[in-house]
Amino acid sequence: MKAVDLAKWFIYKNPNLSRGYVDENTKLNKLVYFSNLMYYSLKNENLIEDNFERWDHGPVVREIYKSYRYGDLSSFQTTESPISTSENEDLNKILNVIEFVYGEKKSEELSEETHEHNIWIDSEKNDDLDINKINESIKNRMRTLYELYSNLDFESIGKEKIAGNLYYFNKKEFEVTDDDIIELSDVPHQEYPIFLEKMDGELVFS
Repeated sequence: MKAVDLAKWFIYKNPNLSRGYVDENTKLNKLVYFSNLMYYSLKNENLIEDNFERWDHGPVVREIYKSYRYGDLSSFQTTESPISTSENEDLNKILNVIEFVYGEKKSEELSEETHEHNIWIDSEKNDDLDINKINESIKNRMRTLYELYSNLDFESIGKEKIAGNLYYFNKKEFEVTDDDIIELSDVPHQEYPIFLEKMDGELVFS
C-alpha cells in the first residue's frame, strides 16, 4: 500500500495527529515506520511501497512529510477507516498493536528509539534505508510486542493519562472515577503503560 494511505489510518485512529505541527509530522512518519518494521519482522516483506530516508529525526517517507507539511494530509479527517483491514486479520492486529504501543508516545521518544536502529546509524543523511539489513534483535522485539498485545480486544480498551503515566483498562467493565484519579496521581512515573483492573472496588495494577 501507499505510505500516505497508512498515515491516514493513524490519523483516523488518533485525530490529534492532524493538528498540523512539525511534531505530529515526525510522529506520523515513525508510526508508519514501526508498522512497516513489525510487518517485515513477521512477514519478511514490506507493508508499504515507499522508501524510508535517513533524516535527522529518524526514518521518514518523503511523500508523507511533503503531503503533511504542504498538502492536505495535516487536515485529513474521517470517521471511517481509509484502508480495509477487515479481510486481513494480521494487518489489523499489527496496526492496532503499533497504535497501542507507540501511539501515546511523544515524537522525540519515537525518534530516539529509531536512532538505535542499525539501518539509521549506518546510513548517511537522506540515504534510503535498507530494511533487509535490520538487526535480528530489533525484529525479535517487534515479534515480542506482537505476541504480547495482538490478542487484545482493542475496541474495549479505555485509556487515561494521569501524572505522566498512561493507564489502560477495560471500559466495558468499569470507568476511572475522580477518586481513582486522585489515587493514581501519586504513582511514580513508569516507562510503560499500566493495565488497571478493579477487584472488590479496589484498583489493581497489572
